[in-house]
Amino acid sequence: MIQEKQYDPKGLEFLSTNGRPIPGESLTNSPDTPYPWEQATSFTEIDPAVDSIFIELTEPEAYHSVINLIDNNVPIGDIAQIILTDGFQKGMWNPDLLLLLVEPVMYMLMALGEKAGIMDAVIYSDEQEDYDDDDKQLNSIEKAIDIAQDKVVPKLKSGVIPQNIQEKIKEFTPPELPSLLAQQPQENNLSDNKEI
Repeated sequence: MIQEKQYDPKGLEFLSTNGRPIPGESLTNSPDTPYPWEQATSFTEIDPAVDSIFIELTEPEAYHSVINLIDNNVPIGDIAQIILTDGFQKGMWNPDLLLLLVEPVMYMLMALGEKAGIMDAVIYSDEQEDYDDDDKQLNSIEKAIDIAQDKVVPKLKSGVIPQNIQEKIKEFTPPELPSLLAQQPQENNLSDNKEI
């Protein structure tokens, strides 16, 4: 005769919930309070989205933060990913438009870095591999030059970055980084100072 095992109902309940969401619980959110990415997006076309990103990136605080990241060898691809994922989470674009924006945003970040004098920006995270011998490194450099000549230069000429953004980048003057040692302006209210 087979005996049935008796399980503790409280133990089973703990194992089934254990602080985790119930499967499908995310589908029961109220339709009156959707997440930003569940609503209509702010942008549905590439050009207006690129314009918006350019305006945001050229604000002094954002510009200095991005240039600081590029200068500290944070890969351009990672910065673009952060910018675009944040925009998606805020409901600015859908995943399809996000993928279409990757390349123009990376070119825009590289151009802003070059404007700031950073000519050797890291493009992707595995770019700085250590090479064992000089021949491998030389071959890699030659391949990179060939790829740049075949793919990157024609894309810039063919308009991967919209023409108006290319013109804005050329005209853009980077804002000065405020010095920590600069004297801060002091407010003097003479009307408040009364002689006794």
